Amino acid sequence: MVAWAVWFLIKDITTYSVSDQARLEQEQNTVHVSTQRTGRVVAIQASLGDVLSRGDVLVQLDTAAFDLDLDGDSKVSQSLDIQLDAIEREQQLLNKKFVEDDKALLGQLELLRQQHQLQVSNQKIQADVADRYERLLQKQQSSELDYLAAKRTYQQMAMATLVAEAEIGAAEDRREQIANEYQLSLSELNQRRADIQSKLAEVDTRIQQSNLAVDEQQLRAPITGKLASFADIREGEVLLAGQQVATIQAKGDISVQAFFPPALALGHIREGQSARVKLEGFSWARYGQLYARVERVASAVQGERILVELSLEGDVPPLLPLLHDLPARVEIATGTKTPYQLLLQRVGDILTGESDSENNNARILP
Repeated sequence: MVAWAVWFLIKDITTYSVSDQARLEQEQNTVHVSTQRTGRVVAIQASLGDVLSRGDVLVQLDTAAFDLDLDGDSKVSQSLDIQLDAIEREQQLLNKKFVEDDKALLGQLELLRQQHQLQVSNQKIQADVADRYERLLQKQQSSELDYLAAKRTYQQMAMATLVAEAEIGAAEDRREQIANEYQLSLSELNQRRADIQSKLAEVDTRIQQSNLAVDEQQLRAPITGKLASFADIREGEVLLAGQQVATIQAKGDISVQAFFPPALALGHIREGQSARVKLEGFSWARYGQLYARVERVASAVQGERILVELSLEGDVPPLLPLLHDLPARVEIATGTKTPYQLLLQRVGDILTGESDSENNNARILP
């Protein structure tokens, strides 16, 4: 009796607050897959329960119309590329011809200038000769015939010099004309190239759009995970744009969301407290239980309840499944009391007749 009395007065017993409702929550666990365009189903490449990697094809929609557009635009693109290559070759020939013609004219012009310089030099010499004959004629030391012959030779040389100057001017004009014709031809080639490049850019844009449309006709898994739901579709069925086809459940951390009456949560449940999680339908005596820690306590009441979020700790019993939305019951250790204190609290609640206290006490487990 003494031992029992000592136990009754000083033994500390952990008290737990029990949740009204709780469930397991998998973070970022589901992604819905919907069609981007209307199309007819031509192949189904996945089935419910498959584990998929990101990018795996679930459903293949008809791409015949896009394939025709893509084939036509590809041929047009090839034709435009051939035209661009032809323009490049034409410009290379034009550059080569211009360089050769300009070099030939430059050589001819250099020769004409040398001949002109020689003629100018000879003309000066012949002018001196004609002047000497004229002075000798005035002194009657030479015949008039010699003077006239010298003067005629000088005039012929002057005429040849003028002809040479005219030929130099014509060569320079011809060289300038060839340069202008080259620039004009080059401008025309650049204009044709720009027109073809503009058409090629338009075709490339259409090809990219067609490729994007073809890719959108393949419904792929956006994440790695398990195919949790799959619409009942058949090959040949037409799916509308925006129609949901599948749901993929990805692997993520499992947390616990529990709801408590405000009287049990406010002032009693705090971050860091330990808790026990028992899954509904799985006897804890047979399958074991989970252990958790309080991570966050909501500061506001929602639907007459307080949300408490917990994270799992320790090893998970091998027989317990961790599935999203699995119902559970959470027991959070809120403190310690002696049997004597628990008895006094119960008696006080009964004497005051407060129903809320009776309900709360019913949720405090030693």
